[in-house]
Amino acid sequence: CPWLCTILVKENRFNLMKKLRENAIESAQVHYRNDRYTIFGGRQNDMKNMDFLEDKYLVLPLHHNITIEMVQKICSVINSGW
Repeated sequence: CPWLCTILVKENRFNLMKKLRENAIESAQVHYRNDRYTIFGGRQNDMKNMDFLEDKYLVLPLHHNITIEMVQKICSVINSGW
C-alpha cells in the first residue's frame, strides 16, 4: 500500500504538476470532498475552507520504493520553482 505525502501549493498547482511530470515525478489530487458527488446531493453547503484546501493541495509519491535520492530529486525540482 503506497503512502501519500500531501503538500499545500499556494499558486499555480497545475504548473507544478506539469513540471513534476516533465521530471518523471508523479503527483495528483487524489481525494475530493464528498459533497462533490451526486450520491451526497452535490454541493449544498458553502465550505470556504474545504474549497481552499481542495484547490491547493497536491499529493506526492511516498512509498517503500522511494529512495533518499528520489526524495532529494523531488525536493530539488520543487525548490527550483515552477
